[in-house]
Amino acid sequence: MQHPLLASFTALTAAVMFAGCNNDTGSTELPGQEEEHEHEHTDQPGRLVIGESNGSNSRVHVYDLESAAMAGDFALTYPPSAVYSSPGHRYAVIVQRDNDQAQLLDSGLAVHDDHVHEDPPQLLSTTLNGVKPTHYQSHEGQAALFFDGDADNARMASFQLFSDASLESGPLLASQTLATAHHGIAEPWEGYVLASHSDSNGGAASGITPYQLHGDHFHASAPLATACPGLHGGAANQTHAVFGCQDGVLSVAFTENGFEDSKLPLSERITQLVGHHELAQFAGFAGASLYAVNAAAGTTTLIDWAGGAVDGDGNPVAPAAFDLDAHGEHLAVLDNAGTLHVLEAADWSRKGQVTVLDTVGSGASAPRLAFSGVDDHLFITDPARQSVIVVDLESVTVEDTIELDFAPAGLAWTGFSEDGHDHEEEEDHDHDHEN
Repeated sequence: MQHPLLASFTALTAAVMFAGCNNDTGSTELPGQEEEHEHEHTDQPGRLVIGESNGSNSRVHVYDLESAAMAGDFALTYPPSAVYSSPGHRYAVIVQRDNDQAQLLDSGLAVHDDHVHEDPPQLLSTTLNGVKPTHYQSHEGQAALFFDGDADNARMASFQLFSDASLESGPLLASQTLATAHHGIAEPWEGYVLASHSDSNGGAASGITPYQLHGDHFHASAPLATACPGLHGGAANQTHAVFGCQDGVLSVAFTENGFEDSKLPLSERITQLVGHHELAQFAGFAGASLYAVNAAAGTTTLIDWAGGAVDGDGNPVAPAAFDLDAHGEHLAVLDNAGTLHVLEAADWSRKGQVTVLDTVGSGASAPRLAFSGVDDHLFITDPARQSVIVVDLESVTVEDTIELDFAPAGLAWTGFSEDGHDHEEEEDHDHDHEN
């Protein structure tokens, strides 16, 4: 069934074309000329931005899902370490961690006032610069990219905050340099950025300091009283932000009296968390153990995500990648044997599973997940077979395979989001740099 938003955009696009308006490329189409421009269409809207890591010949490719064809490809300055969509899904953020920058790509898909832009994609000349960009967090229309810094060369950690509107004109809302270099995180939330701090330069993250956005800069508040040794991973919903610690989960609530922070004890170290603004509970992995984290109730509950699945050697499977879909309905967990497990996020019950990969690589060859912002499609990179797998989350079946002529390294979905910004909370994105 067609998503209601897609239906409205399709109708709007058709009305604009029938009226003879251009598509911002200077071209027009008159009634009766449609047959000259016919091509195969699918029911999958949006464009995939796919990274290719190939040294000095690294590129980024844009695949249009509706026409099932490449819409463009561009040479990159450096190999991509990850690719993310911007909070409103118009742009792709192409992180190049080893080379201290992130490049930006405009997908060409945007809504302005009463009309739809479907322009050719373009790689922007603007870059986000800082030392070792690693964690990327997105929440309620804003995203923060955290730069780890370099303790050996006295280059401190920092974070940069942006939105789709700022990328169109800026690119940043604001940026902040921190007191130490450390592998950390910055979570946008309720007019603040909750950023990690470390007790020593080059040490592990150990707690959270709130930074309130004031125009084009931040004002730092006092660090939260609750320590979070070994801090790694974070997410936010409407009422709470949570962070993984060595001794449990740091829970932060924003009240009329300011921040209230506490610790949810846990014997295992959660290092990756995901959440959604409509979900009361978060999902977090501690090794191969998945926990439902209810910050409001102060509880952590173990979830059976794999149903007893084992790998080829008979060992229990472990997660290779996981995330929530754009609507907070499905939790998708790809295990290290190539099976995708789909859970209902409302109660974490198992919805189904399907084998999607023959080989699950690691590092630069690890699979990446990207969700459509308007329907129930999940896209999974398969570097070993140079392809992208398309999964229908409602039926938990492989619907299609997009064949490529390169090994994909990084993946993001771009297109029209439901309300112009992203409500979902991205996975704790740092891939191969977990501490």
